[in-house]
Amino acid sequence: MVHAALVEVSRAPPERLTEPDKLWARQIRELSYDMEDAVDAFVLRVARRELTATADGGKEVLKKIAGKATKMVKKIKERHQISEKIKDIKNLSKELSELRARYTFSGGAPAVNTGVDPRVINLYKNEGDLVGVEEARNELIWKLTCPEDNKSLKIVSIVGSGGLGKTTLAKLAYDQLKAQSFDCWAFVSVGRNPNVTSTLREMLEKFDQKSSREIDMASWNGERFCEELHKFLQGKRYIIVVDDLWDKETWKTIKHALQDSNRGSRVIITTRNSEVSTKANDVYKLKPLSHEKSKELFYKRVSRRNGDNQLGNVSNKIIDKCDGVPLAIIAIASLLVDRPLEDWEKVYESIVFGYEEDKTRTILLYSYYDLPSYLKPCLLYLSMYPEDHLIEKSTLVWSWIAEGFVQLQKMGDNLFEVGEMYFNELLNRSMIQPVENKKDGSIDGCRVHDIVLDIIRDLSREENFVTILVEKQCALAEYVTRMKEVSLHGSERKVRRLSIQRCRVERIPQDAMGLPEVLRSLNIISSEIEVVPPFSSFQACRVLVIEGSTTWDLKHLGKLLHLRYLEINGATGCSELPKEIGNLKSLQTLILKETGIGKLPPAVCELPQLLCLRVMGGHRVMVPGNRMGKLVRLEQLKLRHVEEAEANDFLVELGKLTRLRVLDLEFYSNIKDSSLKALVLSLSNLVEIRELKLRSDEVPLAWEDWRPPQQLWHLNLYRIDFYPQLMNPSSFGRLRSFYLFKQVVEAKDMESLSLLPELQCLEMHGSTLHQGIIVGAEGFKNLRVCKVPTTFKFLQGAMPRLESLLLAIVMEYGKVIVQYREIILEQLPTRYAIPDLDFGLGNLVSLKEVTVNIDCSGSILPDVEEAEAALRRAIEDHPTRPTLHLRRSTEEYMLSDNEVQTEKVTCLGVNAREMGKFTLHGYVQILKPYSWLEEITINIDCEGARLCEVKEIEAMLKLAATVHRNRPILLTNRINEDKMDCNSEPEKVPDLLLSVRDMKDNHPTFDHLHAMQISCRWLAEINVDIDCTGARLCQLESLEVVLRFAAAAHPKRPTLHMNRVNQDKMASSS
Repeated sequence: MVHAALVEVSRAPPERLTEPDKLWARQIRELSYDMEDAVDAFVLRVARRELTATADGGKEVLKKIAGKATKMVKKIKERHQISEKIKDIKNLSKELSELRARYTFSGGAPAVNTGVDPRVINLYKNEGDLVGVEEARNELIWKLTCPEDNKSLKIVSIVGSGGLGKTTLAKLAYDQLKAQSFDCWAFVSVGRNPNVTSTLREMLEKFDQKSSREIDMASWNGERFCEELHKFLQGKRYIIVVDDLWDKETWKTIKHALQDSNRGSRVIITTRNSEVSTKANDVYKLKPLSHEKSKELFYKRVSRRNGDNQLGNVSNKIIDKCDGVPLAIIAIASLLVDRPLEDWEKVYESIVFGYEEDKTRTILLYSYYDLPSYLKPCLLYLSMYPEDHLIEKSTLVWSWIAEGFVQLQKMGDNLFEVGEMYFNELLNRSMIQPVENKKDGSIDGCRVHDIVLDIIRDLSREENFVTILVEKQCALAEYVTRMKEVSLHGSERKVRRLSIQRCRVERIPQDAMGLPEVLRSLNIISSEIEVVPPFSSFQACRVLVIEGSTTWDLKHLGKLLHLRYLEINGATGCSELPKEIGNLKSLQTLILKETGIGKLPPAVCELPQLLCLRVMGGHRVMVPGNRMGKLVRLEQLKLRHVEEAEANDFLVELGKLTRLRVLDLEFYSNIKDSSLKALVLSLSNLVEIRELKLRSDEVPLAWEDWRPPQQLWHLNLYRIDFYPQLMNPSSFGRLRSFYLFKQVVEAKDMESLSLLPELQCLEMHGSTLHQGIIVGAEGFKNLRVCKVPTTFKFLQGAMPRLESLLLAIVMEYGKVIVQYREIILEQLPTRYAIPDLDFGLGNLVSLKEVTVNIDCSGSILPDVEEAEAALRRAIEDHPTRPTLHLRRSTEEYMLSDNEVQTEKVTCLGVNAREMGKFTLHGYVQILKPYSWLEEITINIDCEGARLCEVKEIEAMLKLAATVHRNRPILLTNRINEDKMDCNSEPEKVPDLLLSVRDMKDNHPTFDHLHAMQISCRWLAEINVDIDCTGARLCQLESLEVVLRFAAAAHPKRPTLHMNRVNQDKMASSS
C-alpha cells in the first residue's frame, strides 16, 4: 500500500499538488524508509546472532555459559528497540491515513508512459551535429584558423545559454582541427564547482598520455601542475577545449598554465558567462535554432518526415515552445516518439508554461514526471555524482541493484540486464547523455547535462532522496541542522543518502539527524573528511563509495552487515582489506581500483551474494586461487596483475564460475602448461560469457580445445596466441567486437573474420601485418570500426557500414624498424604496396573518420608531405567528406638532405662468422634500410672464417644488391684474410632461401644468378627453397626458369633441387 501511494504521488506534476498533498507525500516517503529500516534492524540482529554463533564455535564451553547472561540482556534490549520502532511506525501510519482521509488528493490522473524500446536508439551522434550546426562549425573553425597572426596563441569562446549545444559545437570543431598537425590535444570540463587542481591534472594527462601514466602525481598541487604543463607544452602546437567554464578566476588559473610558444596553438572555451567570454581573443555567440532547423531536428527525432500533413498545427505549437533550444527539442520529441498522434495535443496541454518561466526546464520537468515509476529513482540517483562526472554504465547499474531499484519482471530475468534496459530507456528519453567507447563505438557510460542535473538535485532535495554537499569547505553538522524540518511526532527529516563532492568536511556527526544510524548510501568523491565515525556506526549502509579521497581506516568494514555495494577507487593509502569482510553476507559488488591493496583475503570467497568482483590497477594482486570457485553466483570478474603463485590454482577454479557473463583477466607467462590447458577447459565451461578479455605475455593456448559460448559478443586478446582462422560463423555468429594483439597478423586472418555476420568492431595489432590487403564486397557487412594498421585496397561494395577506419603506412625501411629482427620486412605496410596510395576510400560509402599512422623512419620530409597530400585529396574527393587524422611517428628518424647524400654512398662492416648464419632474407634486410643507396662498400672481416663461407657471403651480398629497389653498386673488401681458417673442410654450398617478394619488383636475370654461381666454382649440388609468400604463379614460374638456366650455365652443371615454401600464402592470379 505504501509503495502504491508513492507511485501515485510520483506521477503527479508538482503544480497539481497542494501543500497538504506535498506534506502527506513527504511523510509517506519517510514512513517507507522507516519501515525498511525496521526490517533491516531485525535482519541485522539475526545476522549478528549467526555471526556470534560462528565466532564462538571454537571457544570453551565455560566461556559460552559465562557470556549467556550478557547476551540475553542485549537481545532483550534490541528486541525492545525494534518493538518500539514498529509501534512508532504503526502510529505514524494511522495518522497519515487519517490525514489522507481528511484531505482529497488532488494529483489527478497519472501521466501516460511511453512505450520506449529498451534498446538504445543511436541518434545522439547525429542529432546535435547534423541539424543546424554545420554553418556554426565552419564559422567557428574560420575564427580559429584565419591567417591573421596564425602563429600566436588564439583563444575563441563560445557563449550561449544552457542547452544550445555549446559543448557539441566545440567538440565538432575540436575533432576536425586536432587532425591538422597539432602535436597534442585535450578536452576538459570544468563546471560550476571546479576543482582547479583536478582540471590541471586532467589537462596534463590528456596532453601527455604516455608519460603521465608512469608518474605518481598524488602529492602534486596546482602550482606543480602549472609548472609541468609549461614544461610539456614548451615548443609544441596544441589545441584544447575548456568546456563549461563559469568564472573568471578559474579561467585565469587555467590560462596561466597554458604556454604560448608561437606555434599556432588554439584554445576553445564554452561558457554561459559573457564576462568570461570577453577574456578570449574572439567570441562566437551561439544562437537558438531557427524555426525551420528546429522542425528538422524535431522530425528527425520522432522519425517522421518534415511537413507531414497528419501532424497539423500541434507540432508547430510544440516546437515554438522550445525556443530553438536543441536540448528541449530532443527531450520533448523523445516523449512523443512512440505516442499516437492523437496524444500529442494532450502532451502539449499537460505542460504548463509560465510567462517568465524557463521553458527548457519546464519541458525537462515534464519529461521527468512522464517517466515510469521504476525509472524515477534511477534518474534521481545520478545526483549522487558531481557535475560533468563520467558515470560508468556498469558501476551505475550495480549501484541501482544494490539500492533495490532494479526489479525482475519475470522468472529467468537477469538483474544486470534489466538494469541495462533501465539505462538504455533513460538514454532513449534523452534524460542522460551517452559516452561512447572510443575503440568500438559502444555506449559504456553517461553524463548528465547540467540543466538536467539541476532539476534532479532540486527534486532529490524536495523528496529527501539525496543530500548533496558540493561546497569547497563544509561544516556538515551545521549544514544538516539547517535542513531539519519538524513534522508529525516531532520526527526529523533524516539523511538517507549522502554525497560529498569535491569539498573538505570537518566531520561527519554521529548525532545530527540520526545520520549514521539511517544512512543507506554514502558517496565520498574527491573530498577530505577530517573526523570520520567508525564504519560500525553506519548500520543501515547499503552502498559505500570512496573515490579519490585520502586514506580510510577499513578496520571495522566487516560490521556493515547490510552493505551490498563497496567501491574504493583511487585511495592508494588503503593497503589491506580486513578479513572480517567475509561477514558482509549481503555484498553483491566489490570494486577496488587504483588502491594499495595487493592481496584479497580468503574471506572474499565466503561472500555468497557476490555478483561483481573487480580489482583493477595498482599493485599485482594475490588472489585466493584455490577458493575462487566458491563464488558460484559471480557474473562479472575483472582482475589485473594476477600473481603467478596464485594463477595456476585460479585458472583451474575458474571453470566453476559458470554464471560469469564478463571475464577480464591479466596474468603472466610463468604458468604451468597443465594450467594453460585447464584455462581453455575452464573457458569452455563458461557458457554464459558475453565479454571475454585476456591479457598476458605471449602465452600459448591450445585454442582448438575451446568451445566458444554462443552468446559471446566481445573478444579481446592481448599478447595471447590466437588464430582468427579458427573463427567461423557457426561458433562466433554473435560476435560484435574483436581485438587481437599478436606477433603476426596475416591476410587469411582477415578473410576468416570477414565471414562473421554480426562483427561491428575489428581491431588487430602485431609486429607484422600483411600489406596491401584487398577487401571486396563479400563479407564485413556490418563492420562499423576497423583498426588494422596496414594498407588496404577497398573495392566497390566493400564494408558498406564502415564509419571509422585506421590505416598505417611505413614510408621507408628505416633503420629503427630493422632493429626488430622478428619483423618480416616484406610484409610491412610500405607506401609502395598500394600505387599512389589509392586505397579505394571512395568505395567506403558510410565513412566518417579516417586515421592514418605514418612511420617516418628513414624517409625525407617532402615524401611524407606528398603522402599526406595524397591522403587529403582522397578525403576531399570522398562523397561523405570524412574527418582525417594524420599521425606521424618516429619523425626524429627522418633524414635531412645531408643525411640522404651521405646515405647514397656508404660503407659497412660485417663479420663473416656471424653472417654465415644468415639466409638471403637476412642479407636483404642489411641493405633495405638504406632507401637512398647508390653505392655501398662492405668490408668483410674474414678472421676465423673458411674461404667457402666468405665466397658465399660475397655471392649473397651481390644478390641482395640486385633485389634492392635502387640496385646500388656493390664493392666488397676482405680484411684479415691472413687470419682465415685454412684447415677447412671440403668446400660446399649450403641450402639457399630465395623470396619471390624480394625479387619480383626487380626481375632478376640470368646474369645476376650466373655471377653468384661463378664465384662458387666448387658447386656440385644446390638446394633452393623458394618462399612463395605474396607471389603470383607466373612470377614463381619465371624465377624457377631463371634458376634452371643459371644451373645449366654453371661450369660444374650442379644438380638443382627446388622446393616451394608457403604456397598457401600466394597471391591470387587475378
